[in-house]
Formats: sequence, structure tokens, C-alpha cells
Amino acid sequence: MRKSAGNKILALLLSAALLFAGCGKAEGGQDSLGETAGSGDKSMGRYVEEEVGRPEDMMRNAGMTRLADGSLQIFDYAYGPFVSQDEGKTWTKKYEDWAGMVGDAYFMNAAMAKDGTIFLMYSEYDIAVSGNEEAGEGGAQQEEKDGAAQADLELSSQSQEEQAEGQTEQAEQPGTEEAQPEDTGEQTEESNMFTMDYRYMIISPEGEKRELAVPFDLDKYEILTNCWYTPDDRLLASEGGTVYEINQEDGALTALFETEGDVETACFSDTQMMAFTRQKAYRYDLVKGELLEQEEALDQFVSGLTDNGEKDVYWTSGNYTFLAALDKDNTLYLVCQEGLYEYKSGESPEQLLAGTLCSMGDPSNGKYGMIAEDGPVFLILFATGVSRFEYDETMPSTPDKELKVYSLKKDQTLQQAVSAYQKEHQDVFVKYEVGMSGENGLTAEDAIKALNTEIMAGNGPDVLLLDGLPIDSYLAKGMLADISDTLEAAEEKEEFFDNIARVYEQDGKIYAIPTRFQIPLIMGSEEYVSGITDLPSLADAMEKMRENNPEGTLMSAFQPDILLRMLSLACEPAWSKEDGSLEEEAVRDFLTQAKRIFDNEMSGISDSEKEEFLSSVRSSGDSTGSAADTALDISWSIMNFLTRQQEQLAIGTTRQVSLDFTNVISVPRVKTEVVYKPVSLQASDVFQAQSIAGVSARAAEPEMAREFVQKLLSYDVMSMQQDPYPVNVASFERLFYTEMEGDEAFGSVGISKEDGSISTLDLYWPNEEEQKGLEQIVRSLKTAYLPDSRIEQAVIEAGVAVLEGQLSVDEGVAQIKQKVQLYLSE
Repeated sequence: MRKSAGNKILALLLSAALLFAGCGKAEGGQDSLGETAGSGDKSMGRYVEEEVGRPEDMMRNAGMTRLADGSLQIFDYAYGPFVSQDEGKTWTKKYEDWAGMVGDAYFMNAAMAKDGTIFLMYSEYDIAVSGNEEAGEGGAQQEEKDGAAQADLELSSQSQEEQAEGQTEQAEQPGTEEAQPEDTGEQTEESNMFTMDYRYMIISPEGEKRELAVPFDLDKYEILTNCWYTPDDRLLASEGGTVYEINQEDGALTALFETEGDVETACFSDTQMMAFTRQKAYRYDLVKGELLEQEEALDQFVSGLTDNGEKDVYWTSGNYTFLAALDKDNTLYLVCQEGLYEYKSGESPEQLLAGTLCSMGDPSNGKYGMIAEDGPVFLILFATGVSRFEYDETMPSTPDKELKVYSLKKDQTLQQAVSAYQKEHQDVFVKYEVGMSGENGLTAEDAIKALNTEIMAGNGPDVLLLDGLPIDSYLAKGMLADISDTLEAAEEKEEFFDNIARVYEQDGKIYAIPTRFQIPLIMGSEEYVSGITDLPSLADAMEKMRENNPEGTLMSAFQPDILLRMLSLACEPAWSKEDGSLEEEAVRDFLTQAKRIFDNEMSGISDSEKEEFLSSVRSSGDSTGSAADTALDISWSIMNFLTRQQEQLAIGTTRQVSLDFTNVISVPRVKTEVVYKPVSLQASDVFQAQSIAGVSARAAEPEMAREFVQKLLSYDVMSMQQDPYPVNVASFERLFYTEMEGDEAFGSVGISKEDGSISTLDLYWPNEEEQKGLEQIVRSLKTAYLPDSRIEQAVIEAGVAVLEGQLSVDEGVAQIKQKVQLYLSE
């Protein structure tokens, strides 16, 4: 055994998660392997970032502009305009009581003119509740509370595009219907929903406000996508593939030009406008009033930034996939995760600065606004504040020193560490390589073979993120350096969960450090959950549950691979010995008990239920693999407690506080018989290890590699994202920062039940006891589960055949043994 040292979800959560997106590969720039054009060039001169400052209270903003008097202005939806007279170093609120001035509403779009005028698109919520005339006031209060909670969450927001898929919580979007509970805190089957009436307001430079009747027809889904002021203070807006000029006196619309898709961002010079959809860029002559010829090279570049139109350019939060600015000569500049680019008509975009050399490369650092000025000099508004980029002739175009870091798949924590380390070490180029880039067509097996070849040849990376790599094999072959001194140095400054950080400690030496983790939980009626201590007792509980509930799913495991992956969470660590070879008896017992569990699960599921599940997967464009990923999310699984009549068990992982542990603790407040605990099956005290850092024993830059790992472990990096849970204790505690009280609901989720009615659940922030309980669970964990290990892949592949009756248990074990032996011989 590995050493353990150490059904349809309809309505929406009322707190929105910031969604961040990065750039795709662009010509002449950094590709997904981190290779930057001209990396061998020793010439001098490059753009250097200076972090200037930010408004202390800034939360969700509509970008930055240079006012006519030379000052800078940022508009924040919660606090109104902030103004800086010293190039962004200090900021003051223009209005102390912004909410009191504009009224209680939700603001979704804003444009700032150079004279200080502000145009706003907003909505006032009305709540319609069947059979309850008084619920509107309570619902409005609930939204207000949610906004307060979200304000805190956004301060440590991260890239959640992947995790948002398949979850019940969704980002707020204009025109979305939402189910809302009564103030009782109990479930209700009433049909509740918000309706929104979009309105428009202009605030003068002197603070006078007036309504503007813009004739967009909400009944025809005419919703303003974005809005801007031109340098000469004309008001423009996009809606439904058309760019309009809005008369600021009477709201009349004048169509300027048509586009393929909505214009989601734009930039201006005195004479031109550049408008961007997800796949194209449109250049419009503001003086002549005509659309200029399409530029194919620029269209291709834009399409690459949005994954051929799959990504939004502009998110509801105000964050952008890329930023754009025009200078006085109509040269276009673009900023994305890959860096800063210059584009001149008739040419191809040219990279001026690699994202890995500055804040642009940090995927968690949202991008909100950009100004290009003479020099050129660039002011860019990030979530962390304003940065100034200016060309420095004394800086080498590419640093002489190079540190190589590697992960099999792109990892957000590693990207954040690269950006943070790079900013502190301007003399070092951090080259980030991704084995499976999605563009090189490599499988995991191919990528690992290529990596091993590079390591053995002495050309491999200095720092390895070991997720998906054969850690046991690397340890056995001495391919990883002892980094115990690295952890000890970090521990002198900060506290870590030692049980997790030191899980790979052997004879006082540490060769790998998990920096993040998930916690496998089991949840259900205390009658059953209290007695589940291993795999046979889970199978026994399933048999008893099926006797009491002849029909319907018990675990939402409609497919054999879903069930096997659920069980693997607390079984996989038992399947291998310390040398990486197979524990045959453990695997045999696993397949035997899994077969019992699966047979009981499927015996009550009708063909129509199974087809409904498969149809939902097909209609969402999901694959079997991602459907299994969704099923392993405890937030998704526990919703079945509210929608199904039969008794339920849920096995899955919790990975963060704000969007799944809140669900875990909220269900028992309604269904008091429901409990949760860490799941113990063939292994106990299990955590799912993620972002596992190691240093190559053949590192060319071992000292820099160790310094990089310290940065990776630091509060600065660990606190940049909310999930998965960080090994840094201070970063973990920060996850609970909020003004909400544990006994007050901060939001609600509504779920469509099997009979078509709506059930709603109040969501609660963890109280002090629940916070301490989660930390106690974390400190008890000591066994690392590694998803997608080669042994797990072999067990699941053969296990599907066993559960479906195509192989016997013994035949399945023999097939698994053969594959593991082949793997070990490579």
C-alpha cells in the first residue's frame, strides 16, 4: 500500500463567480509550451512593469479612462467613480454615498466620457411569487445579502470557467430566471422568480442624474451588450450584432454598422473605432462614418484568443479575455494572458512582451481596462490594481537566466507562481512547458515518454508539477531531489498543513509537496452513513437501501465508470505497493464489492431514467469523462437529496468553501437526518493531492528551482484562487473571510424536481463550528489519492467490463496486472 504518512437543475445561485479566461496561441508569441519568439535573442530593451496602485474598495468595475483634465478614473459598480491625480498611486471616491445617490439597483454596464459623464445600464428587481404577496420584500433583501457576500468572494476570485460547468451555481447573466426561497429557511415548491426591467441613466460630471429612454425592446431580447464613449464624448452601444450611436438627449438610436455576433469590447482613437466580436475585429472610421475593409490576419488572431469563438470576450463581471487600445496613429495594441501585442494594418501581430514576464500571465488576475499613450506607454487595470508598462533600453530583451517549469496539463496555480516569481526576478526567464497542450496532439503516455527522454538527456525541467506523472516510479528511480530544506525554509515564514505537505516524506526527506487538495466526503442519512467504514459496509448499506427503496437511483451512478471513479477516491491508494507494483488482493476485493454496489444501484434504475441521463449528457455536448467529473463534485451530487423521493448517498469531493462546502452544510439544516464525513473505504483519511511540486534531481538551476517552490507555497500565490483548498494555512483561513453570519442565508438555489415542481434551498455560510470542523478534517488527512494514475486507469478500464458482466473479477484482475507490469517495465 502507498505510504500514508504522513433530473435537471433549473435555478441559479444568487452569487456570481468571476470567470477568467486566457489567450490561445498567437503567431509570433508564446505558445502553450511556454516558448517565446526570440527567446535566444540577447539584444537589449523590453517593456518593464511597474505596479502603481489601486482603489482600496475596488470590487467590480467597468474599466479605466483618462479624463480631459489629465486625471485617471475607474468606475466601480458598487462605489461609483474613483479618481486619481497622481497616475494611479492614490485614489479617492468621487461620491461618498454612491448607492444613496443612484438608488438600489443592479448595474450591468457603464461607459465613462472624458468630461466625467457616466452612462449606466441597470435593473431594478421585482419578485413574483405564486401564492405569496409578501415574498418580494424578503427576496429583495436576500439579493442584497448575497451582494455583500459576493463582494468578499470576488477579492480572491480565480479562473472558474472549468469548474462552473455542471454545477448548480451559475454566473449571473442578464435576463436569467432565478428561483428564490421564502424567508422561512424551509424548502418551498412555490414557483419564484426575479423579473428584470432594464433601464438607462446618465450621471453628469456634477453628479446630476437623469433617466434615458433607450428604445431596446426586452420582449424581443434586445439587451445592450456593451457601451462606450468616444474621445469626443459620443455615446455608442452594441446590441444584437449592431453598433448604435445613442442620442444622449432623447435616447434615439442611429445604427452605425453591422457585425457578425455581438461586439463585446472596443477601443478608440480620435479618428477610428476598433470593435471586437468573439471571432472578428471591425475597424470603423469615426470621421467618415464608414466601416473599413476586414483584416484577415487580425481576425485570425482574435479568433485564436477566444478558442475560435468558444470563449466570451467580455464577462458579466467586467473582466475581459483580452484588452485593446488604439494610439493616436491608429496602431492597435492587444493584451491577453500570453502578453502584449502590437498590430499595424497589413502586418501580423507582433509580441512586444511575453505574459510570463509580467502580470498578464497570471490567469487569476482579471483584466479590466487599458490605455495606450505616447511612448508608447501602457496603463493596464488588473484586478490587483493599475500597472504601468514602459520600455527600458537597459533591460535585456530576454533575461540571461532561465528556469524551466513543467506540468503535464496546464495548471493555474503554477501559472500564478510563474507570474509572481517572474515579477520579483526580472533577470530570470521562467519558461513554462505543458506536456499536453491540446495543440501538439500528444497523449499522456506520449508526453511522459518525451519528458523522461528530456530528463535523462539532461535537458529536462527544473521544477515539475507531478500531477499525472508516475510519482512512485520517479521516487524509486531517484529522479526527484530532496526538497525538505525548501519546505523548512518556507515553514520559518508561514504555517502549512504538515500532514499534507509532508505526505511524501521518506526517512526525513521530502521529494514532492502537494500545494492544493480536495477532500472526499460521503453524505447521506445518518442511519446508513454512520456504519460505512470500509468498502464491504458500503455494499451492505446499498443492499439495505435498495430493500427500502425499490425504485430510482441511490448514488446517481448511472454508468459503471462513474461509480468506479467515486469509489476510487478512497480506494486507489490501496492498489499499489511502495515499489509501484500491484496489490492484487486489494484490487480483487475492490472489483468484488464494486460489482455488488453497482448491481444494487442499477436494479432500481429504469431504462427511461438512464436514457434521460444520457440525453442530458448528449444535449450538453458533454463526454462520458466530463459527466463523471461532474458526478464527483459533491455540490452536484447532494442536490439529489432535494429532488428525489428515495434515500440517497453522495460520494464526491469538496474543493472550496464558497461554491460547494456551503452546499454541504446547508442540506443538513433542512434535512436534519443528513450527515457528512470523510469517506473511508479501502483507504482512510484520504485527500486528493493536486498541484504537487517537485524538483528534478538533474535540475540545471537547483537553487532557483527551490526558491520557485517556496514562492509556489507562499500566501501570495496560494491566496490567489479559492480552489482547490490550499496547503498554506493562512490562505485556507482566508477562504472564510466574509461579513455574512453563519446563521443567515446568503443566497438560494432552486431545483426542478422529478414531478416538474420547484424545490428551493437556502444556502448558508459556515458558522464558526462548521469552519473549525472542516479544519479538523483537513488536519486529520494523511493518505494521498492521485487521480488518473496509471494503475487507476487500468483498474477502471477493466472494472467497467467487470461491472457490465463482460469479465469475471479474476479475469479483470489478470488484465489489470498485465497492464501494470507493462507500465513498470517501460
